Amino acid sequence: MRHTGHAGNREASRGSAGRAARVLLGLWLTAAQAVHAQAWKSPGSEAFEPTVSQKEADLLKQVVTLAADAPGDALALLRKQDMEKASPAMDFAAGNLLLQADDLPAAEKAYEAALKKFPEFRRARVNLGRVYILRNQPARAIELYQSLVQAGQATADALILLGHALVTQENALSAEMAFRQALLLRPGDKDALLGLARCLILQERHREALSLARELCAVDPLRGDLWMLRANASLALDQATNAVVALESARRLGQATPDMLAMLGDLYLNHDQPEDAAARYDEAFAGRSPSIPRMLRAAEGFLLADHDPSAERLLNRAGELARAATEKWPARQQRDFLRLKGDLARLRSDTAGAITIYQQLLQEDPLDGRVLVTLGDLRRQQGSLEEAVMAYERAARIQGYEARSLVRHAQIEVERERYRKAVELLEAAQAFDRQPHVARYLEQVRRLAEFSASRTGSP
Repeated sequence: MRHTGHAGNREASRGSAGRAARVLLGLWLTAAQAVHAQAWKSPGSEAFEPTVSQKEADLLKQVVTLAADAPGDALALLRKQDMEKASPAMDFAAGNLLLQADDLPAAEKAYEAALKKFPEFRRARVNLGRVYILRNQPARAIELYQSLVQAGQATADALILLGHALVTQENALSAEMAFRQALLLRPGDKDALLGLARCLILQERHREALSLARELCAVDPLRGDLWMLRANASLALDQATNAVVALESARRLGQATPDMLAMLGDLYLNHDQPEDAAARYDEAFAGRSPSIPRMLRAAEGFLLADHDPSAERLLNRAGELARAATEKWPARQQRDFLRLKGDLARLRSDTAGAITIYQQLLQEDPLDGRVLVTLGDLRRQQGSLEEAVMAYERAARIQGYEARSLVRHAQIEVERERYRKAVELLEAAQAFDRQPHVARYLEQVRRLAEFSASRTGSP
């Protein structure tokens, strides 16, 4: 079981976009604010910020105070107002509270209401883009942020969010430019640097990405996503040991996610350290709702490594989750689980139990080539050669399984000393997938066929 270099990178990028999109309700006002709220405006920001009345200023101060401990009460206080006549600042504050509460459709409407009243409200435009990203609408976010760039009004926040949206669209080069521009406005920003590192990985500039990831981990070691980025860059450079170090560092700092722990388990298993792998998988799948597909892949890895106790433990855990689930597993997932149970039985020499499971799988899907080949192998081990041949012949008619099925069938014919038939099968296998070791075997069988023919006098 091999791990790929970019595992989790795209999901990590989307996760980072979500984190970048979440904002807290800012401290809108100070105690000394005037009627037109000049105190909270930065120099030159008047064209992009709405004004508020003294009454609204006082109300927003209450909202800020309430939002710290009771955001629901803060939102309720805002909703008591006549929002149709209120300043856009009130809609913006409501949008922020709704965004905090993950009520994304309502937050979108609140920001749109603010922009309808004041189209140049820059912070409302930025936060509306955040909502688009969180709602998996990156194209809308990109269009909105590009309009700010074209107007020369893009802030560092807007550029960072634009970069994250472009990453989700796999437009790495443009995303890189957005993150670099953000760094010009806000040097050393960690989110911009992290986004830049991800862009470098997407462009396969792994050494640059790894160098940047190391610097980020040294500055902020309590961010798991930085260690994940470092691990991905290391894997892309075939530095599996360094990837293990990165993931173990995150684990020991308490920053490793279940995905990171599962990746660590993969790496230990690849390096023939099944006990360490089992410990990390146990941590990864300890929660109430672990990833079942990920758990099944781990079990398969243990079976390939002939480490059946760990495979059995994972399959038992998966079975418990299946029985406790309120919804039935998807059909593909059920088949994977049952097939692995069959593989476990086969590994433990429970041939009868394995055959029973494989036959059940074939009743549901008669064209499962993998199961047919495995069933043929088991029948051959039992000495039931005719049944094995039937399984191989069925598998040989399924795309992707022709060559291996024909080779196995040929081996049975060699055992029966039917060399000419074996030659025909091996030649057919080579026509589907030419392989050097099969070619060598074919030559040996041809010589056997010629020798047999010379002894019997047959043509």
